Amino acid sequence: MRKQSKRVAITKDAIESAYFDVLINNPEKKVTVKEICETAQVNRTTFYKYYEDADQLGKVVRAGMVEYLDELMKETIPEDRSDVYELVSRIITAIYRDKKIRSMFLLQRSVGMHQDFFELLWKHYYAPKFGAVMNDDTWIRVTYCNSAVIGLVEAWINDGMKISPEKIANSVIAFDKSIKGGK
Repeated sequence: MRKQSKRVAITKDAIESAYFDVLINNPEKKVTVKEICETAQVNRTTFYKYYEDADQLGKVVRAGMVEYLDELMKETIPEDRSDVYELVSRIITAIYRDKKIRSMFLLQRSVGMHQDFFELLWKHYYAPKFGAVMNDDTWIRVTYCNSAVIGLVEAWINDGMKISPEKIANSVIAFDKSIKGGK
């Protein structure tokens, strides 16, 4: 019984990883069961034993990614929330070191990963720092900066991360300071 459940877990992991890989390689295209099975090297019968279709598998994979991001945020966000450089530096370094996180940033915006990232950042960083509600000016700046950082990180990853994580983090902080008016 134990071997079978381990085998099932390995098979499901291969299928879920294949979905993620197919999506990353072509985020503009709908992922098909055929592509997933070819990538995972499983037959369609095996796929349908665990998932009803590619869309249902996508929901499972997305939930796993959100869980993964949530754990990353818990581990990455510094206790001292006054040091925004430390936060940005840790997140950029995590992206640099972790292929799975890099891949999440490359998913098209319609998949919703950026929204999930913002929500987790709010939960683990901004809410404890600002309380339940930010004032309008802070919300505008935070939203603007987060959106800019997402675009910067996507471009950085697509360019092969030739610039060091430290330089990216320093640039983000300099940008944030310029938005605040040097405060």
